[in-house]
Amino acid sequence: MLLLASALAAPETPTASDLPAAPATVASTAPPAEPTWQVLPDVRAALAVVLADSPRVLGVGELHATTGGPKVPSTMKVFTNEILPIVAPKTSDLILETWRLDGTCGAQEEQVATTVQTETKRPEQTKSDLVVLAETALALDVRPHDLAITCDEYATLLRPDGSVIYDTLLKLLTTKLGDFAEMGFATPDASLVIYGGAVHNDLVPKPEYAAWSYGPRAAEKGGTGYVELDLYQPELVTGAMVEPAWEPLLAKAGKKNVVLIQRAPRSWVLLLPKA
Repeated sequence: MLLLASALAAPETPTASDLPAAPATVASTAPPAEPTWQVLPDVRAALAVVLADSPRVLGVGELHATTGGPKVPSTMKVFTNEILPIVAPKTSDLILETWRLDGTCGAQEEQVATTVQTETKRPEQTKSDLVVLAETALALDVRPHDLAITCDEYATLLRPDGSVIYDTLLKLLTTKLGDFAEMGFATPDASLVIYGGAVHNDLVPKPEYAAWSYGPRAAEKGGTGYVELDLYQPELVTGAMVEPAWEPLLAKAGKKNVVLIQRAPRSWVLLLPKA
């Protein structure tokens, strides 16, 4: 059993010093072009479209729930119960954007883990969901992997006052996820699913988030063998995660259907059923 850290990404609101400056933008009065989309009865029907070309690496991203946020079903549970059983027959390895805690790195490890757990405000259930996901993968003959963080790496994640440098943490996790993607493409007969936060898997990330995405690196290595799939609970799509091109399609989400949106070739958003 994996001993997993409780967080999969940075806090919803990192400190200003952690974030790169957003690029200047020029306002435009022209509405963005509407992407290709379709309403489908369920997740299985959507996956048939997304996986039509049998990608070698599928980068799955979720919007993280937080304590105090909308009460919606766990996206990770949806992935575990509905998606993993469908993709498992053609998947050799499942990479999880989390890391195990074993005490090897002492006070620095504990400080990083405790701070991230407190500041990201993930529901306590997230830890249980991660364990169930790993166990389900094993039962389906898929090898689960977490991300190992060394003691030297822990030392780079803390300021002198003990606060976590989230930009460094996110870049570190992104590098490790990209390493797995490259190994997947370099290993004959390997087929990977990488599961984590929706920023990390972007094929075409926003400039301010580019350092936190392994998608371009995976695409450079594997070409059309990499596919991005974001799983969005409609109730969680707010703020910076709303993309103007498909924002109107949120109204199409219902309790008994899914909405599949194609941002670009090999880049998909799946709006899950509303709670």
